[in-house]
Amino acid sequence: MKLVIFIIFSVTSILAQTNHLSFSLLKNETIFANNTGDNYNKLLLSDNSSHHNYSIINLTGQAVVGSALAVGFSILPLYADFVNSWSGHSSDVSQTSFAVLVISSYLFGAATGVYSIAKSQNSKLSYWGTVGYSAIGGGASIIIASALSLKYKTLPGAGGVIIFLCPIISSMLYASLISDWPQQNTNLSYSKKIFTLNDLYNSTNIFNIELIHLNL
Repeated sequence: MKLVIFIIFSVTSILAQTNHLSFSLLKNETIFANNTGDNYNKLLLSDNSSHHNYSIINLTGQAVVGSALAVGFSILPLYADFVNSWSGHSSDVSQTSFAVLVISSYLFGAATGVYSIAKSQNSKLSYWGTVGYSAIGGGASIIIASALSLKYKTLPGAGGVIIFLCPIISSMLYASLISDWPQQNTNLSYSKKIFTLNDLYNSTNIFNIELIHLNL
């Protein structure tokens, strides 16, 4: 009878601990890695609620390198356009083609600069996603330039800076707020005791000794 009581008590305790662990795991996406050789279990809990932020140095690098590469990528098309115009053989089609090439090079340069720096802290950052948002920023630049041209005969300096920075800012916003980030795992380790018949026998003897002490 004492053995039955002891077994019921042991099973109840184990079930209580198991239910507590199961409740905790419901809050997280859990991956189990078992090593039965040394009786050791490892829990990898995916932390999907953590906030990711770039460092100030990284953000500054994105802005500086993005601006530098945007200008650098567009220099060659600008030079080719200048040579074409200087030659006297330019046409409306060629000028339009060079204008599109200059703008495209600028957008690609801005995206490449932002991506190259942001990638160091976000391994899942998409290059083409960065390019896409750089293009969105380019569209915003065109809209702002059109609106300013209707109001001013000469483009204001502040307006020019905003037009210049729109693709870079748009790429940085994508990298910081919209793009996916790698999940961070929290490692929790615990050891699991495997109970044998010998353990049960020893525990029963201890239980009997305690009962004798109580009777005394």
